[in-house]
Amino acid sequence: MTALNLDPFYLIVENSDWLARLLPLGVRLAQLRVKDRPEPELRGEIARARDLCRAAGAQLIVNDYWRLAIDAGCDFVHLGQEDLDTADIDALRRHGVRFGVSTHDDAELDRALSLAPDYVALGPVWPTLLKTMKFAPQGLDRLGLWKRRIGDIPLVAIGGLTSARACLALAAGADSACVVTDVLRARDPESRTIEWLMATAPWRDKPELTRPFAPDHSGARVFPSPNHGPRAKPISALILHYTGMPTGESALELLCSPIAEVSAHYFVEENGRVLQLVPEERRAWHAGASFWAGETDMNSASIGIEIVHAGHIDPRPFPEPQIAAVAALSRDICARRNIPPQRVLAHSDIAPRRKIDPGEFFPWETLARCGVGRWLAPAPPDDGPALEPGAGGPDVAQLQRRLADFGYKMVETGVYDEDTAATVAAFQRHFRPARVDGRADASTLDILTRLLAV
Repeated sequence: MTALNLDPFYLIVENSDWLARLLPLGVRLAQLRVKDRPEPELRGEIARARDLCRAAGAQLIVNDYWRLAIDAGCDFVHLGQEDLDTADIDALRRHGVRFGVSTHDDAELDRALSLAPDYVALGPVWPTLLKTMKFAPQGLDRLGLWKRRIGDIPLVAIGGLTSARACLALAAGADSACVVTDVLRARDPESRTIEWLMATAPWRDKPELTRPFAPDHSGARVFPSPNHGPRAKPISALILHYTGMPTGESALELLCSPIAEVSAHYFVEENGRVLQLVPEERRAWHAGASFWAGETDMNSASIGIEIVHAGHIDPRPFPEPQIAAVAALSRDICARRNIPPQRVLAHSDIAPRRKIDPGEFFPWETLARCGVGRWLAPAPPDDGPALEPGAGGPDVAQLQRRLADFGYKMVETGVYDEDTAATVAAFQRHFRPARVDGRADASTLDILTRLLAV
């Protein structure tokens, strides 16, 4: 038989009527899972599903009923562990019928591999609503482990998947992501099917964007996101972000979803684990509309690190293992890419009106002690006179000129406008975090002057 290439979107349906509805939308891989029906009805369902899939150019997989699949001239079946007790594997091979096998633990995987299956399914990856499982959720790490063990045999992820989670499963090592409830129980199954097709499109149509690659940082685990493109500029900056989402998994879903169209080169979890989502030589989509020192395409000119943290909705300290990992990663990147300390920046530095991450509670001083970025001890905030919104004249013009010299996008107008206040606040978040108010007090002016002099 030829090598098997499963579509990344694997739809399981309860009857052939679903196939009539959803195959025209572009579904190319479907399993017919019919339960507790009289044999004549089963034969009719299998025959109709076979004809519908052939007409649509889709691959049909028949669940459980391997004898009926052979009789109907089908070419693929799915077998659970209980099915292996009675299935005639030699008969399947004589009739040219491929088969996939469900697995849940190491013993079941060993048993499946001894039969040389055409794919291996692992589940449940997440908690599932379809049925009560005797196995706990396997998680993304188990998917990666399973894929390393089975090598070229396709791996199917099943259990609790949504279209966003499908992207995570595929990035973790699965070749196909299986869905039942998220589509069949959706209010609009057709729209949800289209969503799945869009989410899995890069793994189907642009494999060059999704294939694994060698990590640039020795401490990183590769977790490919499809969201990247060619660079237009040499790498000259490092940009630090927080994810700003309630959980790390929700942030990772966003960074790996082609629908969201955002990404970063690295993703640092709270325990210090580092994932590399995009090769450094490629342009990740983390900076957005931004500017620094004359550069308007910061995505092309920078490497982006996303740090798992809820952000300003919960401004707690960053965990020590996470910051240690960020420091080691940043130090390595800066050394390899010749990025100077003054080009280690916050997202808020390059987009002051749009962004406030990684926040005034990010430990820039700790990173500087590790050799990353710049830090001078600022004087405490000053309660005396300050340049502030509404002010104007030569002192404001001088402040704007100094902020522009530092690298910020700042027009010298002599008027302390909203852009000026937002830029001062961004500067304070990074270099005078004790008070972020957008007012250029004596402390803020002093640290700006000293940093410009370095």
